[in-house]
Amino acid sequence: MNLVIEYIAVFAISLAAAWILVPWVKKLAPVLKMVDEPDERRIHKTPIPRCGGIAVFLATHLALLFVFLGPGQTLDGKIQMKEYLFIFIGSLSLLFIGIFDDRFDMKAWFKLFGQLGVALLMFFGGFTFNTILNLHLPWIIDLGATLFWFALLMNAFNLIDGMDGACAGLGLIASAGLVGMLISLNQPSDALVLMALIGACLGFLKYNFNPASIFLGDCGSMFIGFMFAAVSLKANIKQTTMVALLVPLLAVGVPVFDVIMAVWRRLARKMVSVLQKEGRAAKVFGPDLDHIHHKLLRSGMTQRKAAVALYSAAIFVCLVALGATAMTSNRAALLMIGMIVVLHVVVRQVAQIELWTTTQVVLHGVRRPKNLVGMVVAIGWDLVCLSAATLLVFKLIIPLPVSDIHLAVCAVIPFCTLYFYNVYKTVWTRSRASQLIVLGLQLLTGEAFAYIALLWLSEIPNPDLVKAFVVHTALAGLGIVGIRGSFRVARDLSAWLKSSVSSDKDTKTLILGAGENAIIYLRQSSFEDQQKAPRKVIGLIDDNPSLYHKAVYGYPVLGTFDELEKVIDEYKINELIFTHHYSDQLRAGILALKKTRPGLLIRDFIFVLRDLEIDGSSKGTVKPYSVTDLETRILEPEAFNVGS
Repeated sequence: MNLVIEYIAVFAISLAAAWILVPWVKKLAPVLKMVDEPDERRIHKTPIPRCGGIAVFLATHLALLFVFLGPGQTLDGKIQMKEYLFIFIGSLSLLFIGIFDDRFDMKAWFKLFGQLGVALLMFFGGFTFNTILNLHLPWIIDLGATLFWFALLMNAFNLIDGMDGACAGLGLIASAGLVGMLISLNQPSDALVLMALIGACLGFLKYNFNPASIFLGDCGSMFIGFMFAAVSLKANIKQTTMVALLVPLLAVGVPVFDVIMAVWRRLARKMVSVLQKEGRAAKVFGPDLDHIHHKLLRSGMTQRKAAVALYSAAIFVCLVALGATAMTSNRAALLMIGMIVVLHVVVRQVAQIELWTTTQVVLHGVRRPKNLVGMVVAIGWDLVCLSAATLLVFKLIIPLPVSDIHLAVCAVIPFCTLYFYNVYKTVWTRSRASQLIVLGLQLLTGEAFAYIALLWLSEIPNPDLVKAFVVHTALAGLGIVGIRGSFRVARDLSAWLKSSVSSDKDTKTLILGAGENAIIYLRQSSFEDQQKAPRKVIGLIDDNPSLYHKAVYGYPVLGTFDELEKVIDEYKINELIFTHHYSDQLRAGILALKKTRPGLLIRDFIFVLRDLEIDGSSKGTVKPYSVTDLETRILEPEAFNVGS
């Protein structure tokens, strides 16, 4: 059969099938309880069926049966019968996920897991980035890129489906653009797959263009994104790597742009809600009314005009993509530079809401993520230590090249074990020695799991593997446990040096209380310009017996309040500083010590250091400490650890 006739036949079959199936599916919607009721987020005012994706799915695959069982089955192209079976199984699985979501409104995370499961199936079916880039990527990178590509396109078309004709029309234009590219690259069977999708989308638009009598629903919008993602990964673009990546991305430029804007906007709103400590934080995966089509409608456009504007933008970027495939590398680079300039102008005009929200994050000051930054740094450091230990072990002990599997097993398994034990929630600058020991045992557990995995996956001789296990654990422990232990050593050494460098004229101070406020005072005592007189902190007293002989911020806990007089006499204490709101009875008893020890100074530190009289009143103040300097906002009670 003539190739042109075959294209026309496939297009006509899917077009006619969609025209016939959509009215039938509309009647089925009430039975399936798949009707979109109007609410504050909906543009429509009356209940409308949202199961049009079933008709698009059936129409597309009816036409594809003609492609792979009819005269076109011997055509050139990457997609043949085996690949089509994966497309059918994957799209059918996705259809059921979409129907379930349209029927029961499943959680966004569950839907994402379903999408990733379908993407994983397609990866094992040969739909990977290795094909489109003509490169041999490490399998973990190839897998990650493939899963991301499928999830990106499925959600891009899903999110843009908020206005009559938007998703089906943009899917039709993107598919037409990729068909033109595939024909120019002599991949007719791949182009025929998208011709079937084009016909189904056009047939559906008869009922979906404003005023719409049926919606695609998630089952239809995700199906369109899935089909485009699958076929685009089989396109053998004979250009540079950059062009090969950008061409299919440009073909779906409008929906992808919308999903990028949505993620940007929602992340910024999430950060603002966290910074403002709002009770109900914004959701990154939650819906909003700021998609491109919503902005166009708010600008005064009708739904028809907004749809035409989106179609025009999609046609423009598709023409750019087609032009890139027909140009030399240098000309394609100039084209891409021009596209970036255009994108910059568009973002400046369209992204006012996103830019404003981002500005709010900056104005509020990103103070809260200090702990997050520390966690990210700790995770990065641990992964570097584990990876470096793996490379050294394979260099020194095991005479084999390091494969991706070896690196993943030796680095990822111990890291996941540490993460499981909540290692990254501990404030290691205030850690106890027992915590460092437990950390070492947790790392050893992860290393043991990695050893077992290598024993099963690799053919490395067991004696070499045992030596590698010992050396890898030692190297990783030196980096992971050692660096955290060094925080404690440096802190205690600093405190010891400060307390040891003194003279007989220094005031010998005893801190009453070993809680958070004591930590604040001890931190500030290191700044000489904030001290009225030189003082040497001897230690602390606390009524918690479990702290006895422990150290807090490098200073020893010398006893409980029952032993206070003994400690004062033994260490010749000149000054007591309250750092906690103790009972009136206890405070009165301690203040009474001034009668028997006339030179004893008793002060109170609650952000400001004050002298206390026998009756408990304050008289005179030492230079107050700035609350900002104290950084009380970052001292979280649940993260506080008194040291050992």
